[in-house]
Amino acid sequence: MILLAVIFLLPILIGGMLVHLLWPERDFKILFFKAFLGIGLGLGLSSLLYFLYLFFFAGGRWFIFVQLGIFAILLTITIWKERKQAWPVLPRWNLTRTQTILSAVALIIFLISLASTVSYLLRRKQGDWDAWMMYNRAARFVYRDQANWLESFSRQMDPIFHADYPLLLAMNTASGWDTLGAETPRVPMIQSALFAVGVLGLAVGALASIKSTGQAALGAIILWGTPVLVNEGARELADVPLAFFMLATVVLIYFYVLHKKPALIALAGLSAGFAAWTKNEGGLFVVAVGVALTIAFFRQKPFRVLFFYALGLTSPFAITLYFKLFLAPPSDVLSSGAAKSLQQILDLSRHAEIIKFFWNQFIRFGSWTGISLAIGVFPILLTYFLLFRSPIQAQHRRAYIAGITILVVQALGDYAVYLITPYDLNWHLSYSGQRIVLQVFPLITFLILCASQAPETVFESNQIGANHAARH
Repeated sequence: MILLAVIFLLPILIGGMLVHLLWPERDFKILFFKAFLGIGLGLGLSSLLYFLYLFFFAGGRWFIFVQLGIFAILLTITIWKERKQAWPVLPRWNLTRTQTILSAVALIIFLISLASTVSYLLRRKQGDWDAWMMYNRAARFVYRDQANWLESFSRQMDPIFHADYPLLLAMNTASGWDTLGAETPRVPMIQSALFAVGVLGLAVGALASIKSTGQAALGAIILWGTPVLVNEGARELADVPLAFFMLATVVLIYFYVLHKKPALIALAGLSAGFAAWTKNEGGLFVVAVGVALTIAFFRQKPFRVLFFYALGLTSPFAITLYFKLFLAPPSDVLSSGAAKSLQQILDLSRHAEIIKFFWNQFIRFGSWTGISLAIGVFPILLTYFLLFRSPIQAQHRRAYIAGITILVVQALGDYAVYLITPYDLNWHLSYSGQRIVLQVFPLITFLILCASQAPETVFESNQIGANHAARH
């Protein structure tokens, strides 16, 4: 168990220290956000390092010492830079009644959902189909025969195994087994849980810093009160990790708009690169972010922003491209051929079926299992926004332009994939459509809550007004 803790603690600490060194902000709420950002970035870095390690030292079984060396270097630099800094003072928790109620509800929902996640992981230790057929399968091939680990991506493998899928999850699982010297389902289980909690921590930390404690609690209630996010977070799949990196990227862009620190855009690029290293949809996300930054900062000459974005993006995205171009077999999604793809694009019935499916997702996404609800979480979020929207300050507008552009480009790309899919369209939509929506759900929730009034403003100002009227 001690080794198991070290396996994940080292990457998390490495990620956290890297974030703090690049962005030495000491506000308590931002420190909270950076702690959870460090989870995902640390796991992403560990995965990339293990991939590179295999090229030179496959079979060596000493990757843990690489991690310890990097940890020691970053720790030394961090201690040296922090030696003259005053420790941040913990805030006084003087919560208002609204904040107390929302925080209590959020805590209850968090504990219930966490128990549900743990229960599911313990009952399905190998994860669900994509986990044991793709990510954990790839990890086993690598771990069991490191000398021939490249055969894990053989072009002779049946497309059902998706040997072309990026390797963030698989590399972390294999490196964990490498360090332990044995296969155990606990490694992918803990990794899955870390990303699920990480998404929540990112949203809470960002909303607390940008909006308020009450808005952060409301975000927690919405995200971990939505069963599909909690359920997918326990299945050891790549959709919640991808949602983590998508949310992290946009939040970092938002913080850049507020603080004008180039390191934030570099971190956003790093996060986007890890999205591409997590799942195929992440490659589209990298393009979407580039387009969004160009549009959002067009009047400010976006070359400087794009430079820092590319600076952070280069390493993870270059390795992802190398894997996709030189190691992995071709994606089965592009196997229809140009003639058939064009025929499918011109088939209006396919457009109608895709639009109908995603309209239904908009209406019903997030309903509780076993309970047939007329609406899901998105209409509720939209209603909340329409009732309590707040004017967007001029200095914040570029963040919303970037976020909305990313969502539009991502949606168009996913739409195009469904148009040309070689599989039965109804099956493909039913199998993956909800998870496609899940990938952007935390991001949409964050943007809507940022553009809405905080609960403290809505309820406490009304209460103050009512009390004032009663006294007169």
